[in-house]
Amino acid sequence: MHRLFVREIMQTSVITISPEELVVDAAQVMEDFNIRRLPVVDDDDFLVGIVTDTDILEAETADSVINSYDPDAPTEWLSVADIMTPDVITIAPDATVGQLAQLFLEHKIGGAPVVEPDARFPKRVHLIGIVTEMDIFQMIADAWERELAAVAH
Repeated sequence: MHRLFVREIMQTSVITISPEELVVDAAQVMEDFNIRRLPVVDDDDFLVGIVTDTDILEAETADSVINSYDPDAPTEWLSVADIMTPDVITIAPDATVGQLAQLFLEHKIGGAPVVEPDARFPKRVHLIGIVTEMDIFQMIADAWERELAAVAH
């Protein structure tokens, strides 16, 4: 099998959210599209964070606790910026799938935004895709099917 790169298995159509959006809206987007993570981008499409289903669950749990003490607490107005992880673990499109798997194992994550640096702003990155454990599984399944087909002929 040839060396596979992240750019070969990543999803380029990425659903994102703004940091100003409400957590309830992020939860709805994740439910509507059956996804577990949402990259957070600013108005210039720079990656500024990520929000996961776990972040939302923790916010909802905190919301329940806060409301049990103060039912008038305005926690339903939490923004994505309030709960997102700003230091996102990312990967470059030219990384190998092996490097991607190591990243997932090392950080105990199941997905990562694929980014490229911006020449004008070296510390900022553009989101160009997303890759998840499902993309790796699909790659393995496809390779397995090709191998079975080759044996059958």
